[in-house]
Amino acid sequence: MSAAPPFAVQPLAAKAVLGKSVIFKGQIESREDLIIEGEMEGTIQMLEHRLTIAAGGDVKANVIAREIDVLGSLEGRLEAGDKVYIRKGAKFIGDIHSAGIVIEDGGFIKGNIDLSRQPAEVPAHSKLEPARELSDTVFAV
Repeated sequence: MSAAPPFAVQPLAAKAVLGKSVIFKGQIESREDLIIEGEMEGTIQMLEHRLTIAAGGDVKANVIAREIDVLGSLEGRLEAGDKVYIRKGAKFIGDIHSAGIVIEDGGFIKGNIDLSRQPAEVPAHSKLEPARELSDTVFAV
């Protein structure tokens, strides 16, 4: 009788992808992790999931998510329950309210950052407004 393998096969987590050639305008409400490789304008709400803006992604949106990982370009207001990651080569313009933030060398931020343990509460019935013009504070790492 052979022994069971020393590792368990884990099912892949569900992820949705907006591909490189996709241009989307409107509101996204996701119940799974989302990767945006193309262009998006509007609002994104995914309270318990991770949003990733891929290196070629270009997003103008107000976002509520558990984690937000920016490798491309993102403009808007961010509410993250856990952390926001601004990766090397990424560009973010807007306001961030999050429990934590990681900015890699070469990441660019222009806007305001509010770090607190509790993100601003958004009532379940409220709707996000589209991204709008923001402040002039500049952070470059």
